Amino acid sequence: MTKLAPRSHKAAVTGFAASTTTAMAGVLAASAGLFVAGADQAAAQELCSRYTVVRGDTLSEIASTAGVQGGFQFLFNANTNVLRNPNIVEIGQVLVIPCADGALPEATPAAAVATAEPAVEATPEPAAAAPEQAPLRELRVVTSSGYAPFTDRDLPGGGMFTQLVLRAFELGNPDQPVNFFFVNDWNAQLDSLLPSGAIDMAFPWFKPDCDRVEILSEPNAYRCTDFNHSDPFYDALVGYYTLQGSPYENASSAEDLMGARLCRPDAWFTFDMEAEGLVEPAISLTRAPSQLECWRLMDAGEIDVVTYDALPAEEDSRTLGLTDRTVTLDALTTTATLHVFVSKDNEEANAALPIINAGLEQLRLSGEWFTIVRASIQDTVER
Repeated sequence: MTKLAPRSHKAAVTGFAASTTTAMAGVLAASAGLFVAGADQAAAQELCSRYTVVRGDTLSEIASTAGVQGGFQFLFNANTNVLRNPNIVEIGQVLVIPCADGALPEATPAAAVATAEPAVEATPEPAAAAPEQAPLRELRVVTSSGYAPFTDRDLPGGGMFTQLVLRAFELGNPDQPVNFFFVNDWNAQLDSLLPSGAIDMAFPWFKPDCDRVEILSEPNAYRCTDFNHSDPFYDALVGYYTLQGSPYENASSAEDLMGARLCRPDAWFTFDMEAEGLVEPAISLTRAPSQLECWRLMDAGEIDVVTYDALPAEEDSRTLGLTDRTVTLDALTTTATLHVFVSKDNEEANAALPIINAGLEQLRLSGEWFTIVRASIQDTVER
């Protein structure tokens, strides 16, 4: 366990280079190892450099030692071409440690071949093909406030995810007209607005594993059976939190939470909990109307564990002054991908998905994806 300094598992003793896919993907799961780090290791963890993982390392410790602003989440975002799991850093992996201003150190020749050259060649291709697929009419695209740093009317550019989506449209087909607006009723987006055709696209929504619909409850299976999805824009870390002194502060598996009172904000998915058996009556689940309400209920002793997206959750804990009392249940943290959703019955919206996906691919290849994410996380930290 940690106090809001998650990802405590050590570098794997076996295994070396992880997948080198360029997809911006990340997962969070438990891994164990031995800690034999020495002074030379700590000294090598510096801003604006490259660092080779040794036995005993964790992503959060590397970020802390190097003084990375934004912590492990920012360091993970800078290395998603290497890391598939921020809790499993493997011996021999070479990580880039961002500079003090958030920029990345100059790429090595190998990295340049993997990232810079494809970006130059690939950029014109989607832009040439996308206009043929683009619907002629204006697309109505909706999100909601209250989900910092991803979406909020008061955040720069409407939030990280909003900036990514609008930029993906611009890169995929700058001629596609888009009417973007906020509707502060998350449930209505999937329950009525998308199915009725009142809107064409909604974001950001989490997608279950649609290859395993049979294990999902009806409300979660609905996300697979009734909607199509963009490529994943972001891999969110889903955390579990309790307070010091709680009978669950040492929980290291889903079984350890049996009998606990959990709170997850309303409109949030529960498919990850279903997969772990964290369903009633094994646990008691409260669906609070807001993220902050979950924390207030835990502070009042009415629930035991808060669980939802780690980035806003940890910011919400700071907002309510609970950071010093909060314990992060590292081993329980999972991941889920955020997407743009469209109704399967909306032909124009489905025809526009390739535009978004083409623009998203350009964002990744050019490095602009990371620039937007970096700025959003830094803004959250500074606020």
